[in-house]
Amino acid sequence: MYLRRAIAFAFALVATFATARAHAWQEAHEAGDDVDIHVGPDGIASVQHRLRWHVVHGPLRSIDLLDLEVPAASVDPNVEVTAEDGHKLTAHVTTVEERRDGKRDETRDPGRDERTVRIEVDEPRSFMRGTFTFEVRYRVDWVASRALVVDGPAWRLTWSGPIAADGFDSSRVTFELPAAPEEPRPILADTGAADESAVSSLRRESNQDILELVRPHVAKGDSIVWTVRLDPRALHAVVDPRLRPPARAKLPEEPNRIFDASLTGMLAALGLGFAWLVVQKTRAFGAQCAAHGSGAIGLVPLPPLARAALAGAALAAGVALQVLDPGDGYALGAAFVALSALAAAVRPAAGARAPRGPGRWLVVRPDDAFTGPWHVGHWLDVDSRAGRLGAAVVTGSVVAVVATTALAAHTLDPHLPWLAGLDATAFAPLFLTGRGSSLAPERAHRGAPWLAKVFARLRPDGALRVAPWIRSVSLGGVAPQSDPHRVEGDELRLLVLPRAATPGLVGIEVGLAWSATPVGWAGSPEVLVRVLERSAAASRLGVAIPSARSTFGRHADERVASLRPHAATAAGTTALVRDLVEALRDRRQEPKSLEHPDRRAAAPLARAAGEGSPRSARSPSGARPAQSASASPPTPSC
Repeated sequence: MYLRRAIAFAFALVATFATARAHAWQEAHEAGDDVDIHVGPDGIASVQHRLRWHVVHGPLRSIDLLDLEVPAASVDPNVEVTAEDGHKLTAHVTTVEERRDGKRDETRDPGRDERTVRIEVDEPRSFMRGTFTFEVRYRVDWVASRALVVDGPAWRLTWSGPIAADGFDSSRVTFELPAAPEEPRPILADTGAADESAVSSLRRESNQDILELVRPHVAKGDSIVWTVRLDPRALHAVVDPRLRPPARAKLPEEPNRIFDASLTGMLAALGLGFAWLVVQKTRAFGAQCAAHGSGAIGLVPLPPLARAALAGAALAAGVALQVLDPGDGYALGAAFVALSALAAAVRPAAGARAPRGPGRWLVVRPDDAFTGPWHVGHWLDVDSRAGRLGAAVVTGSVVAVVATTALAAHTLDPHLPWLAGLDATAFAPLFLTGRGSSLAPERAHRGAPWLAKVFARLRPDGALRVAPWIRSVSLGGVAPQSDPHRVEGDELRLLVLPRAATPGLVGIEVGLAWSATPVGWAGSPEVLVRVLERSAAASRLGVAIPSARSTFGRHADERVASLRPHAATAAGTTALVRDLVEALRDRRQEPKSLEHPDRRAAAPLARAAGEGSPRSARSPSGARPAQSASASPPTPSC
């Protein structure tokens, strides 16, 4: 019995300690490889592989990248792994020396072992099932590895990825190259022709060109290989003599006499044409200044002809420097263009304005007040219709020249469109200086367009009487023989009166107050309210606008209040006038206003227009005005 027990115990020990190690089933497949390659100007590329591996049953302990284009020593030892759920894992690269220290497979090809990168995961138990993305990074010098070769005037780049362990679909490779005039494009390695079958897309930015190449399917044991033709100017920091051989001494080329003659003729025409425009501008503005008793002078203190010659010569010299000396001549050429612009600028001569002589205010027709020959001016004055049309034509021509130059810049200097726009600024002083608005407003037509807008807003109101009136400077208001209905004057206003006016209201006048600015004369809306002293209208005005300050008017018993609208526009001025009319309207006279409006308007307008005795400016009834207002008027918005 003891013998049988000893034999059974021995068999149990053998069964327990003499068994071999069990090997579990393991299966993993490569599912994809996306590559991003960033290339520097020196030809050194930073490559990032995003390898996708699908683990059917694990654990996955390591993967091998076969036939990589660089030794394993240049690979980043740290590998970042991302699981399907976004969980981050870690792995590391095993170098050739580390693998040699361990047990080495004698059947492995030594040459292939030098170009093989092994990635070992840090926690194999985390790689039991699912899809994992391995991010492998390395740097490679394409010049040293002979990946770049000369291909005629361009360079040819040949790039290959690791051998695919399993077949997969849709492999994407993105090349980020420095920007160059010629775009990168995929070609066929054997013929050098453009690879029309490649699925590619190119995005050109200001500082780089991004070429994306997609291979629909990669078979098992196959490698991703792309051949790309590059512009050598993209890798300007590469100075290897194999790619950039030293330039050979060339014989001096025969000068292009046709180009020289054409350029000389173009520059001569440009300089003479610009000088002629400066002369025309000086003469036209001088005639305008002479009509105002002044003169025209240039911003550069030279005689007119000398200043025009300087402007034309400076512009031609600036363009010549920009064309004949690209790069170094840009700054000096821009300085000459700026000098031509300064020489073309004109301004009125400084001088004291002559005092305004006596005149008489007359009511005129709207057609005579708001229309006239002053709308047509010199074609180099942007304040006139002809000047605006001329400026539009010149602007369109400049835009056309810049657009044409921009289209031709694909083969010429890319700075030419900007230079064309810079040179066009020399024409700006011809239209923007020496304008009619820079002269003192000594003619009534200066405010006519703006007053016409206010007149058009007030005229439809049946409770108002609105008429333009002008300050005539001719003897007795006699018009010229050429147009007997026109009255010449130096100031234009609008006379506004309510049909039922409060006693003591002489009139409400709308005009423009002119003030000198560094760039010319500017007009701001102004509303004058004329009332008789100690009248009902004066009391109502004081109640409506307590802050209004009045001054002496045209007569001894007349007071004038000057008001400015909050908004210096036609709408703001119209609103102020309506508020004043509402405040100075006599509501007691409204039921009695049964006679014809034109007949009622004739007498008050005639009395308000004259500058005679104080009796002519009294109320329409002819009696002295009341001393207090009959109602509390609204407050005008001024």
